[in-house]
Parts: sequence; structure tokens; C-alpha cells
Amino acid sequence: MTYVWAHRGASGYAPENTLEAFALADKMKADGIELDVHLSKDGEIIVTHDENVQRVTCGVDAMVKDLTLAELKKLDVYNGIEGYRNVRIPTLPEMLDFLKTNNLYLNIELKTGVVLYDGIEQKTIDAVRAAGLQDRVIYSSFNHYSLMLVRQIDPEARIGLLYSEALIEPHAYAQRIHANAIHPFYPTLMVPGTVEGCLKNGIEINPWTVNDEQAMKQLKSVGCHALITNYPDVCRKVVDED
Repeated sequence: MTYVWAHRGASGYAPENTLEAFALADKMKADGIELDVHLSKDGEIIVTHDENVQRVTCGVDAMVKDLTLAELKKLDVYNGIEGYRNVRIPTLPEMLDFLKTNNLYLNIELKTGVVLYDGIEQKTIDAVRAAGLQDRVIYSSFNHYSLMLVRQIDPEARIGLLYSEALIEPHAYAQRIHANAIHPFYPTLMVPGTVEGCLKNGIEINPWTVNDEQAMKQLKSVGCHALITNYPDVCRKVVDED
């Protein structure tokens, strides 16, 4: 079975990484949500993609790390999407509260590739534990050192290796660092042996960002565990086809 994970929520239709986008993804029958986390100036776990909020606010040029939670909550993160205004940036605990109302799985991407947020791994794991949702979470990052720290803090945590360029035998790399999954940019799965090596060795394949219907069909057919997409409704139809 292939699962549908909504990339930053149903971000093809609603402002990304917001409770509105997450609720819409649930309504569209996604199986899971992928989101991104940073730390605010006062150490709160903030759900947003970029280090700077300028894109999602359509103009406010400021780094997440330089703003307090109170300051971040004043911003309208509507991302220029028609029909949405006065949309607020969520915290991870707010998202985890939302998860308690449904059965969605959660992929938390730690955004530690540009800003090395001190303690973000521990804070994120603590928040997930406090919500009692450890069994419904996988952690991913382009910074694989962050994932190693996650594993040190919680040996039972599930981790997925994010990457955007082709790797040589990613299954072997995943095995070496005890990762549960790879989260590749989906065209890299065309490299011969990548899919076969992962499936043979029990490494889940969760590619991003799969918005093309033909690509969805192909990736489903080769046995990907989950497809990360901006359009969970489209992906749902493809995945449910016989």
C-alpha cells in the first residue's frame, strides 16, 4: 500500500504549513502531513518552511530566529493565496493538538540546514512525547547530523534521510546510520538499483514533491511507501486506483 502525505498540508490549495492547510489535507483524505519546524527567538517550535518569513507573509523581511512567538503570531502567513487572509503561523504543539482529533501520520522536517537551532531536536521530541504521538511521527532533515542527534535522544524514533541529488546505494547509507527511510527528490529514484536496493533491505521510500499524476502512478507501481504531494486529493485518487 502507498500512503498519501500532504506536503506542508494541502499546500496546492491553502497557505502552506498552516492549520488551514492541515485541516484541508485531512478533509481530502490524506494519510499524513509533512511539515517544517524552526525555533523562534524565545525558543518556541514554529511550523514554517523558510528561515525568513518574507515569502509566506508577502513582504515581511525577518528571520524566524529573530522574532518572538508573540511577534510571529501577529503575521498574516496567507502566502498570497486567494480566499485566505489573517492566517496565523502555528506552533508544533498546536499542530500536535490537531493530530489528536484524527489519525494522520506526521513527518516533521527539522530545518537545520541553514540555521543550527540549539536544542531543536530535544524540544521537538519532548513536544511529541508530551502529546503521546511518538508512534505517529517520523523525523526527516537534509542535515543528517540532526537525525543522528534525534536517534541519540530517542533510540526508538523513526528517521528519514532527505536528499535532493542522487546518492550511490542510498539503502546502504541508510542502513549504516540506522535510518528507517529515504526521503529523496523523486527523479533521483530513476538511478538504477535505488528502489530495488531499498525495498530488498526494508528501507521505506517516501519521495517528494510528487505533484505530477503520471509520476504518482509510476512511484506507486514501484512500491513507494508514501508520496509527499501538494495535491493530496489528486494523489488519493491515483493511490486508490486498482
